[in-house]
Amino acid sequence: MDQDDLETTVAMPRVTPPPPPPGPRKIADAVVERPVPPPVPPRSTPVPPRPMGPTTVSGTVIPPTRVVTVHTRPVVGNPFGYVCARFFAFAFDIALVTWVVTSLAYSLIAINPITGLPTNSQRGFDATLAIGIAVALVYVWVAEAFFGTTIWKLAFGLHVYAIRGGVVGLGRAFLRGLLRPIDLLVVGGVMALLPGRRRLGDLAGGTLVAPSPLRGFAPVIGWILVLVMCGIPFILAGTERTFASIFAFGQFLPGLSARVWLDVQLLLGFFGRPQ
Repeated sequence: MDQDDLETTVAMPRVTPPPPPPGPRKIADAVVERPVPPPVPPRSTPVPPRPMGPTTVSGTVIPPTRVVTVHTRPVVGNPFGYVCARFFAFAFDIALVTWVVTSLAYSLIAINPITGLPTNSQRGFDATLAIGIAVALVYVWVAEAFFGTTIWKLAFGLHVYAIRGGVVGLGRAFLRGLLRPIDLLVVGGVMALLPGRRRLGDLAGGTLVAPSPLRGFAPVIGWILVLVMCGIPFILAGTERTFASIFAFGQFLPGLSARVWLDVQLLLGFFGRPQ
């Protein structure tokens, strides 16, 4: 056997080369997607209504600012006419209410129920007049406290305001009335002529008398109320008894006035006498 036959008969095994060593692993780049904002509706698109019901608010809730009305110097025109209007408004209020109450009391109480004539008693008239004056003073106090005006203040176009706004109140109105006797002794008139237009009672009570907020309607309403008040005795007590009470005023009031003036003189003489 020759060499060629030996190579053909004996086959050599094939050796497979080892795989190459693994290289560094490559990581693909990450893709981050940004959130897309919701589309903004056009202005023509109506906004859906909010659901009804209680709303929960977190945090500090600041209350609304309170508006405080501060009344300053009133615009009254002629100062002398303003002071006279204030004086006569109070005097006419007392006179009107006193006459109505005294007339009713005298007509229904002091007149003899059998004969229908007055009992001609000075003491009976004095008692009914005292009731009328007391009711008139209480009327002015309450009317200024809750309404800021009275019948004759309306007729003169005046109104009582609280400096800090709101109603006058019973306390302020009481202080105004408490100092009124001192103001009637010329002091109040002089102070009302000053630029502030406030008497002692106004300073103590924190009030101010100025033109009525009803403007031109105030005198009309005031005079209507005056006529209504004057007609009350005729309606409740009758015409005959009302005229009898008016006659009693003419009969007993001069004597009462003289006695009051004498008492005032005695009082002034007592305080003026040297101790």
